[in-house]
Amino acid sequence: MLTLTRALALCLCLSSPALAECVTPGSLANGVIFTREDGYHGLIRAVGDTFEIDYVTNPTGSLRDQRQSKLGIYDMYRNASPVDPSVPGFIPGDEGVYGYKFRAKPPIPKAGKTWGTKIHVLRSYENMPTVKQVSSYKVTYRYLATKTAKLSGCTYAIQPVEAHFIADYIDLTRRWIYFPDLGFGLETRVIDSNGKGNRELGLTSLTPKG
Repeated sequence: MLTLTRALALCLCLSSPALAECVTPGSLANGVIFTREDGYHGLIRAVGDTFEIDYVTNPTGSLRDQRQSKLGIYDMYRNASPVDPSVPGFIPGDEGVYGYKFRAKPPIPKAGKTWGTKIHVLRSYENMPTVKQVSSYKVTYRYLATKTAKLSGCTYAIQPVEAHFIADYIDLTRRWIYFPDLGFGLETRVIDSNGKGNRELGLTSLTPKG
């Protein structure tokens, strides 16, 4: 025979929807799964004081975009391989293995601040290991106001970060959404002023890997 207390508990259990499992800083050791507007899934996880990010864990064709990054914003390494020029958002010549070196230590984003620096880039190719290209970008980061957003049923503080990259034949703006309470960011927009391709990559889901 059910007691009144047990009956009420059973009723509440059956009538309450399952609570969303939200991402916490502790989730990053095992990894956080995300989805962007282009339909591709990704995975970010903490490795020491950096993050490993695979932006395409469900690739089509030869598509690949794997990075090692400080705070998920300041890329140190990237291995990119687009599908083909007919794919929306493809930037010609974007493929390759990149190593990035910042002139100064990248800062933690603080709303209302800007940071200008220079990035040296070493580019190579998997199929042409002897070919190396050295270049540099002037870049200015803008750290915008923090607000809140809901993803996968959970509410997070978010802070947009925009960076403007300038070099020979390059005029590129990138945007990330940085989660100050979680300590990482993810790229959500690429705007190429030279017309090679723009990508809207807003986040549509964010969950612990489990």
